[in-house]
This record gives sequence, C-alpha cells and structure tokens, in this order.
Amino acid sequence: MFRKIKPKKVSDEIYEQLRNLVIKGELKPGSKLPPERDLAVHLGVSRPSLREALNKLESQGFIEQIQGDGTYIKSFTQDHLDSAIDEFIKNEDAIFDLLEVRKTLETWSAYYAAQRVTSEQLKEIKKYLDELKDAVDKGDTGHIADVNFHYTITYAASNVLQTHLMRNIHDWVERVSYKVRSQMHMNKEEQNALYLQHCKIYDAIKAKNPEGAYNAMKEHLDYVDEHMKKIQNEKS
Repeated sequence: MFRKIKPKKVSDEIYEQLRNLVIKGELKPGSKLPPERDLAVHLGVSRPSLREALNKLESQGFIEQIQGDGTYIKSFTQDHLDSAIDEFIKNEDAIFDLLEVRKTLETWSAYYAAQRVTSEQLKEIKKYLDELKDAVDKGDTGHIADVNFHYTITYAASNVLQTHLMRNIHDWVERVSYKVRSQMHMNKEEQNALYLQHCKIYDAIKAKNPEGAYNAMKEHLDYVDEHMKKIQNEKS
C-alpha cells in the first residue's frame, strides 16, 4: 500500500524552476538564457543535469536551443499557430488583418501598462524612445528601438499570455511587411511623425493615464495602418 518517497531528480527541479519562470513571465519570449556553464553555476547544478532539463523544456516548446548561438525562450503560442499563419500570410492582404489584431492587443497593453508599469520598465521604455530619437537624427530606421519600445510596453502590462501572443504578432508582421515598413521609416517626415507618436504614448504611460495611453497607441497604429496601405497601393 505504501511506496517509498523518492527524492526529486535535480534535472526535474531545474525544469520546474525554469518552466515556472516562463509561465510567470519572468523569463520573456525572445530573451536569451545565460550560457550553459554560467547557468549551471547560477543554479548550483551540474551541466549534465542542466542539459537534461533544457532538453525537456525544448521538447515541450518552452525554449529553443540554437547551435552556435544559445538558448532562447519561445512563445508558448508559437508552435500551435505558426503552421496555420504560414499559410495565412501568403495572402497579400494578411498584413492588414494582422495589424488589426495587433491594434486590439497593443492599445490595451498601453492602457494596462499605464496602470502597472514599474519605475524600471518606465526607464527602459524611455531608453528605447531616446534610441529612436538618435536614429531619426541620423536618418536610420530605428527599427530595433521601435520594436523594443513596443515589447517593453507589452511586458509592462503584466499579462503573460498577451506577452507571448504579441511576440508572435510582431514576428508575423515582420515577415510580411519588412520592405514596406522600411520604406515608411526612411521617409524623414514620417519618421518624425512616428517618433512624436511614441513620445505621446510614453508621456501617457509615465503620467499613469490609461485612457491617454490607449488613445495615443491607437492613433499611432492607425497612422501606421493608413500609411502602409498607401505604400502597398502605390506598389500595385
């Protein structure tokens, strides 16, 4: 009737700790884990035990191990949606459907970020805003700063599922719109307009104004939507 209690394997404890960090949103999609050697030291475990845990996490879709690069946290919505989305985005109008979904998610991310943002996250958002300004001044696209600005706002909303969904939405938008968006970013007048829109979003979040943040994000994404349609029409 009774069974002996077996101590938990070290690899299982590592797996549970890392898995819980992903589910709680403390390890965010797209973030990179420390190298195996460093991570093993941080956790106080052997590398074979760590490797066994990482392999289990990868098999369940929580991480991706890229040879010669490192280990990244995956969006846990990715594997279930990617194959269907791959077919969907072959449609030339798919980008605008994706933008509508993005608009719905990001406006509410801004709304909740204005309520929940931490001082550290606010500093990070400002850092990316400053990087975007530097890019505008230099005539660069500022693409990375722009993406990180939006990601940080999503993180600040403190909704783990939305963080993972938004990671996918941004990746899908990138895959079908990179050339069009690059053209938009290289127009100096439009670059300045985009930067000022980002300033308005930041100011509303900093002021803890949810409605203002929602409206500023909607205004920005409406602008992007309108100008992408214009560029697309000029191409066709």
